[in-house]
Amino acid sequence: MNVTRKRFVPGAIDYGGSISVNYPEGRALSQEAADVWRAAVEPFISRTPAPMILDLGAGTGRFAPMLAAFSAARVIGVEPSLNMLGFAVRQRSAERIAYVAGSAEAIPLLEGSCDVAWLSHVFHHIRERAICASELRRVVRSGGRVLVRGTFADRLDGFSTLFRFFPGARRICEDLPTIGETAAVFGNEEFTLEVHRRIQQRTCGSLREFAERTSMRADTSLTLLSDDEFEAGVTALRQAADRESEPIPVNETVDLLVFQRHHHHSLNGR
Repeated sequence: MNVTRKRFVPGAIDYGGSISVNYPEGRALSQEAADVWRAAVEPFISRTPAPMILDLGAGTGRFAPMLAAFSAARVIGVEPSLNMLGFAVRQRSAERIAYVAGSAEAIPLLEGSCDVAWLSHVFHHIRERAICASELRRVVRSGGRVLVRGTFADRLDGFSTLFRFFPGARRICEDLPTIGETAAVFGNEEFTLEVHRRIQQRTCGSLREFAERTSMRADTSLTLLSDDEFEAGVTALRQAADRESEPIPVNETVDLLVFQRHHHHSLNGR
């Protein structure tokens, strides 16, 4: 039995194992959440006609349909886990979505080929973040944007329900990069933090739904808890769900960082 809580470090999660089986259902994106995020990113995507969007660390492809729904957008999902990638390919819902195996440190795309890069809860998993930022500078055109959706060590007040039942998960999330650290990595590669927004999403419609999803242990912080701590949290959560006379929605607040790649102008001004 795993009896010791682990610390988070990049690479600590094996997305080729059981988590890849439970991820599609355990981390499913509700329609309400998808609508909220579409509205949040629309100002940074719709201004580009027929945008090419890189979904870096695409996982099982849960955000690709949302991104592909923008007018004439094309989406290329890059994912290192072949198990996750296989699920994404099987669930591909539009011709304008394509997937390829690759890592954040060696993005298999041409220079300046993307208008927008999207990273959803990916950045903290990347082992060589400086190299990733350099690769994003290479593949994102001048003036293009990188949208980073994620949890940051200095913004952990948005997950009150999760941390109430799994207090150890908060300690694990304290090992994640801060917003300042993330901005510094991108700043070294000619990106400017243009916008920081906190987005509230409805993750589940009730505690009962949250308990069922959480029991799949598809969340990074839950994977790193000891088995005993995880089971105790699930038991307490299910007991609370059983006392739920009316559905209590579970809302969470997730941060969105928008980085713009610096424009480069020729000497003659053209």
